[in-house]
Amino acid sequence: MVEKKVTIPTAVFAFLFSFTTAHYCYAQTSLDSLYEKLSMADEKTAKIFEQEIKLLWARSGSDSIDLLFRKGEEAFQVKDYEAAVGHYSAVVEFAPDFAMGWYARSHTYSILGYYGPALSDLERALFLDPNNFSAIIELSRLFVKLGRPDLSLIALDRVLKIHPNFEAALQLKSSLKQYEIDKQI
Repeated sequence: MVEKKVTIPTAVFAFLFSFTTAHYCYAQTSLDSLYEKLSMADEKTAKIFEQEIKLLWARSGSDSIDLLFRKGEEAFQVKDYEAAVGHYSAVVEFAPDFAMGWYARSHTYSILGYYGPALSDLERALFLDPNNFSAIIELSRLFVKLGRPDLSLIALDRVLKIHPNFEAALQLKSSLKQYEIDKQI
């Protein structure tokens, strides 16, 4: 039996995703401003900017893509990682400029032990948003898993330039430095 390939006509695709470009331009301007404020914020204010950034990250500019992304998040939360990968894969297929789709799939791949695809997706996420501190810390964690604490520390330094009060990065950096000290003893 021959499989039929379902295609989306170009006009329908263009209509469904026509708002994405305008939203992306506005969101990027807002993100740049928030990243700048975050880099200079005190601990309390940083948490507010971090939440604002995460809200912008979660919006693709398309209700359909946002729904797929939320479905991936729901599957991830109940540890149905294969389903999460499926949802995130649909997100990156239909919205390849949505950095959080790439980041979320990467994080899920990492949990599943698929480090090559995880690194590849992180590369794409960071190409789209080089200041995505969640993606950079995920890269740092992957470097640890791959036995490269030196590269992990470099990634953590990058995270802390963007978000100096990022608790997860501060904790990981502290534990890596302690590991290096213990290793020298």
